[in-house]
Formats: sequence, C-alpha cells, structure tokens
Amino acid sequence: MKHILALMAFLAAVPAYANHPGERLDEVMAQKEPSFEAVDVDEIPALNLRDPHGAPVNLESFSDQVIVLSFAPSDCGMPCVNQQALLSEVIDDVNASPMVNLVTFVVVSDADNPVPAHSAKNVVVARPQEPIETVVQRFRALSPDGPEDPLVHVIARGGRHGGIFHGAAFRHINMLLYVNGLTNEH
Repeated sequence: MKHILALMAFLAAVPAYANHPGERLDEVMAQKEPSFEAVDVDEIPALNLRDPHGAPVNLESFSDQVIVLSFAPSDCGMPCVNQQALLSEVIDDVNASPMVNLVTFVVVSDADNPVPAHSAKNVVVARPQEPIETVVQRFRALSPDGPEDPLVHVIARGGRHGGIFHGAAFRHINMLLYVNGLTNEH
C-alpha cells in the first residue's frame, strides 16, 4: 500500500515538474506578467547604504538570499506608496511560507518613515549615502526604455540581477512565483 501511495504521489508530481519553468524562469515571467522585465545582469550598480542606526547595509552580505530591492524617495508620492503597499502583501505572503529565511526585502528611502513601515525581520530599510535621485537613476539605467514608474529589482542568490517589476500594476502572485523560482535555482 505504501508503494502504491508513493507511486501516485510521484505521478502527480511529474506534470507539475514538467511545467516548472526552471532555467526559463525569466522568459516565462515576461510572458505571464506585463509589468515584468527580465534583466539578466551579473553585477548590480553600486549602493552605499546605512540602516536607521547608521550601520552599513551591504547587499553582498545577503548573497545567499533572494533580494527584493525597492526605492521609496520622499518626493515620489502615490506611485511609491501604491508600490510599497503591494510589496507589503508580497512580504506577508513570503513570510507565511517556507521562503521566509531565503528572501530579504530592502527598501531604500530618504524618508524618515517609508510607507508602509514593515517590522518583519527580513525587511531592511536603508538610507543612501548620496542623493537618492542619483541611486534611482543608476538602477533605472538597467531599464532605459521602461516607463517612469518606480521599479522593484529582484536579485537572485549570488548577486545576479534577474528582473524588474515596474510600478504597482503587477500581480503580487506573479512576484511571489518569480521569487519562489529564484529560491529554487541551483
């Protein structure tokens, strides 16, 4: 009986495995999510960040994590507020899953209280040590033809910049699927 149940479980898993995007994750997400842009770059632009206590925040220290990097300049207004609210949903769902220890969210802001404030242990709020507009433009250069919406950069384990989610029109389930795919990359 155990063998029959094991065989049934294996056969049920085969179609799911066959449909898993694997190495085609960026391509599959670009087809599925109009607000997603694949950016396969091995090196991200330089960032000099500090946490609210003044300690340096070094993205290389999260190299074993998937990093979801967003920017919330104080003068961004509703586009950033809407994007951060959507990211808050993603954070809640990631933290309710086995991915909680595999994903770090970094919010770069020059505001005293980026919206919405999130107290999860895998959320890092950091202040740039140069004008935030300079940092945003450096990262925006990775998507020169994209719209002027705020961008969320997703960086795979090891530092490969995998993709960008534009604005707040993306479906949060698609970001979850993308992040999950990156946590399962070898």
